Amino acid sequence: MSKSTEADRVFNGIVTDILAGAIRPRDRLSERELVSRFGVSRTPVREATKRLLERGFIETGPRGVAVVVDISAEDLRQLYTLRLQLESTAAREIVAHITAPEIDSLKQINKEFKQALEQRDLVRMLEVRADFHAVLSGAARNRWLAEVLVMLRDKAYMVRHYHWQDLGRASSTLDTHNQMIKALERKDTEVFVKLVCQQISAAITTYENRLQAPSWSASSGTRAVAPAGAPKQAAGRAAPKAVKSPPPAKSARRKTPA
Repeated sequence: MSKSTEADRVFNGIVTDILAGAIRPRDRLSERELVSRFGVSRTPVREATKRLLERGFIETGPRGVAVVVDISAEDLRQLYTLRLQLESTAAREIVAHITAPEIDSLKQINKEFKQALEQRDLVRMLEVRADFHAVLSGAARNRWLAEVLVMLRDKAYMVRHYHWQDLGRASSTLDTHNQMIKALERKDTEVFVKLVCQQISAAITTYENRLQAPSWSASSGTRAVAPAGAPKQAAGRAAPKAVKSPPPAKSARRKTPA
């Protein structure tokens, strides 16, 4: 296996873990553990780490250790404001240029998404939804816009992870996809743009609400302590049925809170 292919495998494996929430914001990436996990030398690990740094997934922490980036709430709001602007522009181009074979691909991908949802497989859901977006981005016939949108979606990984922890909201994504496909078949630009923007707005709103809501113990009436970085459950509500997440990655080491 070539060094470039090994670096690709390490890079893709780490990105998958980050997007799925197996590696969390502020986690440290140990070069030694990555070498052991992927069975490669330090060269491809360093190449993958360099790419992660360039893509904005990680930053250099104390003593030069790679740390997964933690995006602030204000940064996320700015990111989603930009996403709404660009995604609505792309949506209009998609309706104008998408072909029948591409719509058929979207239908097949959505069937795969349904299977992953039924299996509560978050990693697979993320992979399949990335395929769904890839087809849509390609249909816009604008490579630069597509590349920017991919970058912005990647930056919002923690929002997608929290949003899809709730089975009800994950299921609504399946229904929204079906509505989007029908709008594309009808060449209904306004409905398609509205669906795209609603889906984006719902994700960031859900994330912000779950982080801000206080968490209380229903049995004792006392405030419950949530794990660091975890979204908080609203008062008096039962925890939503969750999508199964992957186990913590061996390559990640939790940074000790200050």
